[in-house]
Amino acid sequence: MKNWTRGLPGRREPQSLFPLRIRQVARPTTLITDTVRRIDLRDTAYGLAARGEYGPVVQRSMQRFLPEKYPLSAAQKDVVDHISLIQANPVAPQIAPIPQDPQTLSRHVKAVGYFLKADIVGICQVPEFAYYSHDRSGNPIIPAYKNAILIVMRKDWLTTRASTGYDWIGDAISFQAYQHLAMVAETLANYIRRLGWDASAQYGPSFVNRYSVLLPPLLLLAGIGEVSRAGIILNPFLGLGYKAAAVLTNMPLAPDSPIDFGLQDFCQRCGICAENCPSKAIPKGDKGMYNGYETWKLDTRRCASFNFTNKKGTMCNRCVKSCPWTRPPTWENNLVRALVTRWRLAQLAAIRAARLLRTGQAHPEDRWWFDMEDVGNGVIEARGQKAPFSGCGS
Repeated sequence: MKNWTRGLPGRREPQSLFPLRIRQVARPTTLITDTVRRIDLRDTAYGLAARGEYGPVVQRSMQRFLPEKYPLSAAQKDVVDHISLIQANPVAPQIAPIPQDPQTLSRHVKAVGYFLKADIVGICQVPEFAYYSHDRSGNPIIPAYKNAILIVMRKDWLTTRASTGYDWIGDAISFQAYQHLAMVAETLANYIRRLGWDASAQYGPSFVNRYSVLLPPLLLLAGIGEVSRAGIILNPFLGLGYKAAAVLTNMPLAPDSPIDFGLQDFCQRCGICAENCPSKAIPKGDKGMYNGYETWKLDTRRCASFNFTNKKGTMCNRCVKSCPWTRPPTWENNLVRALVTRWRLAQLAAIRAARLLRTGQAHPEDRWWFDMEDVGNGVIEARGQKAPFSGCGS
């Protein structure tokens, strides 16, 4: 039976920024079989590049982490690194005298997440395959938590719009969300432990080493979005323009359901992200099976190699920027979303409009940052302004 809720799963505020009615389903719109294998954290893009699996040029580029190339993202990374050093407080010896039924506790932790300024909060159970098999040091990871609380924060839309998608502000756009996610995840995990349940905060880019789980399957199961052609979980209100964190816990919680807003058909017809990908890492064909699940398989070697060797900027956000779904939740954009989630003709019209409007184009007139690179040893070099500098982002 189809089940419809107002807003995203679990978002019950009447003044929600996300007012559409999203269809909940029993299973994700992506096929997941029982043959999915756990992944070694050392075999993610950063680990493979550092080991030389992507070639010597990429390996040499790994001598500095991407955010350290740009002074602002380096400053943001310093804060995330500092937060990641926080030692977990002990679990309280007794459970707090509060209701312990999963529904009540789920509503409560979501309210806490929104109070701490999360944009979206969802809950799911953690399947064993979502855990990494080994950590960065090669130690086995033992699945220890049943539930996950997913926390989503949007990327700054105006800055994303102004950028080319792979220029010097790229990593800073991501770290703007990473900073806030780190604080929210650590605070929420600390709070849950004080209530008497164990909890572990999972956040930051992969090299921060705060992960024991992969977030994409959890985002999918928690109803945050569907699998997109870009290989990222796409949210119907934020598109690809967000970052996420999680809090793993043994607190009894009621999981949300996956959602279906027609993205599989949309991405099959669209392909704009693949057309705009500078590394050609996003496939243009049909979905296929990979490690026991159905997806458009991103070529991580091409994607990571472009990022690590980019001479004109830092992290690439072209797929984020060019995606027709990555639009602020204004009433006009939400009206388009409402139509697209219901009618095939609206999908075709939206895709055609996105191409005509060139959704991936930069708007340098709104650029507020300086193009520059930290080349090491405290030396910062200018990287040429190509358009008038406005000094503001509005």
